Parts: sequence; C-alpha cells; structure tokens
Amino acid sequence: MRGELRLSDLKKREYTTSRLMNVKIPAHVSDAIQKVAKDLGASKTEVVIALLNEGLAVAQGALKEWRPGKLGAASKRKSTASK
Repeated sequence: MRGELRLSDLKKREYTTSRLMNVKIPAHVSDAIQKVAKDLGASKTEVVIALLNEGLAVAQGALKEWRPGKLGAASKRKSTASK
C-alpha cells in the first residue's frame, strides 16, 4: 500500500484538522489493531480512523430514526412520588 506512494500523491492529499485523543482500550483490541495495520501495511492511526469511520457510518444508520425519550416526565414522577 505505502510502497506505491509517490510525491504526486502527497501533493493531492486533502489536509484536515486533527486532534489528539487519548483513550484506554483493552490490550487484545490494541493487538488486533496492530495486526490489521501490519497486514495492510498501514499505520495504526490509519486503521483506527478507518474503523471509527465505518463504525460511525453504521451508528448513524442505526440511529437515523431514534429519538431520545423525555426525561422531564420521569423526573416529575420521581419528585411527586417522594412527597
């Protein structure tokens, strides 16, 4: 994958803003990410971003029709029950 990278490819890249995110993950997840990165010849960062993008796409589809419940009704019931 990266063996095919040329300077012209770097010139075409879109630059986006990025942010550092520090998260704790289970060791077996880290090991799996490392293995996928090695198998694809990609960096761990690239693999994590690709996995997050795919997961976010699935989540957006699943949550398309979801609406949050009303918290106000539950709060009112609790406050009147305690009186």
